[in-house]
Amino acid sequence: MASTPEYQPFLKYSDDPAAEETSPPQHPVKRRTTVLSHVLVFVATSLVWGFVVFLIVPSPMPISSTQVSASTHPTILENHLAGIRHNVTSGKRLINCGNSTEEAKAQGCKYDILLNHWVPGPCFDKESVDEYRDDNSWGAFSDINMTHRLTIDEMSNRDFYWTSIRDHINHCAIMWRRQFYVLFDERRAMDTVVTSPGHTEHCSQYLMDVTEGMFKEPTKTMRGFAGCWIKD
Repeated sequence: MASTPEYQPFLKYSDDPAAEETSPPQHPVKRRTTVLSHVLVFVATSLVWGFVVFLIVPSPMPISSTQVSASTHPTILENHLAGIRHNVTSGKRLINCGNSTEEAKAQGCKYDILLNHWVPGPCFDKESVDEYRDDNSWGAFSDINMTHRLTIDEMSNRDFYWTSIRDHINHCAIMWRRQFYVLFDERRAMDTVVTSPGHTEHCSQYLMDVTEGMFKEPTKTMRGFAGCWIKD
């Protein structure tokens, strides 16, 4: 029984030998049609590959904003290359409290128990100080055993005092919040502890290293005199 030929529609090809034997001779017109078909296939294929290459080859890189700003503001670029960075204190003037309690009081500074520093009036943040005091761990002591509690006035007049590590954690946490709101609210005044990379590094490392078993251990706290950056 003769097998039924299988056709592939796209290539117009049959695997039946009888079909080739019984096919009539090709006429010139048919040959020209075949050649034309090949040409059309070639052109279509070329167009497809051209489109593929267009998609694959990367387009020229656009000029970045850094390049534009570099050409427009050469001073900023020069400062960056020189290691001078524009930051939140740029364009602000600095006022301070001096280096003693007497100088601080004479200049109208206030003692900030969260900072452990005297700070100029415009930078005194009562809201964050109150939040800090709300934590029951708050407190300062004159001795390492933390038996004699100090008043705020006594704290402000001592070079150092003792407090618990839990209180130190509270200090770092509330300072982080203060720093956030100073930047978020774009406040015109910000103290030099908030803007200090050294203090930020210290507190972040402290929070990573401390363990719960250390909470009641004493830690020494130094009193200081902070400055205040003010935007006029």
